[in-house]
Amino acid sequence: MNGAPAARRPGRPRSAEKESAIVGAAQHLFMERGFEGASVDAIADAAGVSKATVYARFGDKEALLAAAIQTKCASFLDEALNVENTPGGSFRERLVIMGQRFLALVTDSDAVAMHRLMMNEMERNTHLPQLFFDTAIVPTLTRFAKLIEDEAREGTIAADDPVEAAWQFLGMVKGEDHMRAMFGLPARDAEAIRRHVTACVDVFLTAHKPAALLT
Repeated sequence: MNGAPAARRPGRPRSAEKESAIVGAAQHLFMERGFEGASVDAIADAAGVSKATVYARFGDKEALLAAAIQTKCASFLDEALNVENTPGGSFRERLVIMGQRFLALVTDSDAVAMHRLMMNEMERNTHLPQLFFDTAIVPTLTRFAKLIEDEAREGTIAADDPVEAAWQFLGMVKGEDHMRAMFGLPARDAEAIRRHVTACVDVFLTAHKPAALLT
């Protein structure tokens, strides 16, 4: 035997705990030190695993960044969009809930830190913002557009272009509150945020009112 680590057998289950620890460490160090400053060695040390384990599970640092972003966004998407399957409640009421959850995500301190990280890295690593866009923004947009498409098919709203409609809604919702978060300004109170999201929903539904309901 030459002492080299044995290759992982095909089909052998991965350790969810190790992967979770690696992703958690990557999230923290990327935001604390930036993409270049967060070495794989430091991530492995913080996760309590070997550097070889990190590479075996994720391949490279960019894949780690993508995993860190996906983990953050996946929990939001599952929470924000599961309201679409909740019995009862109008589409308007569901939009208000989803809008509030989306705004909570984009103003979350970790999300803001990741956004700033991408802005700081874009000159040195021009492809990283595209990775962030593809990993965080596109899946959110796609799932929301699918919801709009389904509602349009039911006749609840009119939306010839569900993707564009999704951009319109999510862009409106971000509004002042996302800008305040990006500049480190105090957040508005919950009632002001609720009024803002509700107003966005009403504007959106008015703009996409089915022809049969127009007077």
